[in-house]
Amino acid sequence: MTDEFTPDLDDRETAEEDPDDVLVLLDRLEELVGVGRRFPLSTRVMVEEEEFLGLLDQIRGAVPREIRQAQRVVEERSDIITSAQQEAAKILDTARSQAEYIISEQGVSNEARQRGEEYLRQVELDKQRSMGQIDDYALNQIGKVEEAIQDGLNLVMDALREASTNLEQAKRHVGQ
Repeated sequence: MTDEFTPDLDDRETAEEDPDDVLVLLDRLEELVGVGRRFPLSTRVMVEEEEFLGLLDQIRGAVPREIRQAQRVVEERSDIITSAQQEAAKILDTARSQAEYIISEQGVSNEARQRGEEYLRQVELDKQRSMGQIDDYALNQIGKVEEAIQDGLNLVMDALREASTNLEQAKRHVGQ
């Protein structure tokens, strides 16, 4: 029952409001009750039956749409979360692989460097040992050469003495 003072609720919808939005429809239902005629001395309100039933039908139609839309949003959210988790897992796997490669490469490099340093130390020790042995050998050989020269010199000296003695004797023999 509408009187001349009751505005038509359909006329007050703004262009921004979706007439199938449940909250908009509930607001319209609340307005319908708010503008309805009150019974004196009671909390009862009289509303236009056709308008009330029309809003109720719209709400019944909008609720399943909103539920389906909410389900789609939830599914999309689940898909996005699943996709993000898969992407995060891929990123973690890639990062782990790279870290393992770097660690193994660095580990191999460190191990090679340590082995190289140990090899160089060992070569240096061998060189020093060899140099010591070479020095000992050279000194030994020089000692032998010195002995041989000394022996040769002694032979030459002995030969010179003997030749000198023989020459003296020969001179004495000739001069006699």
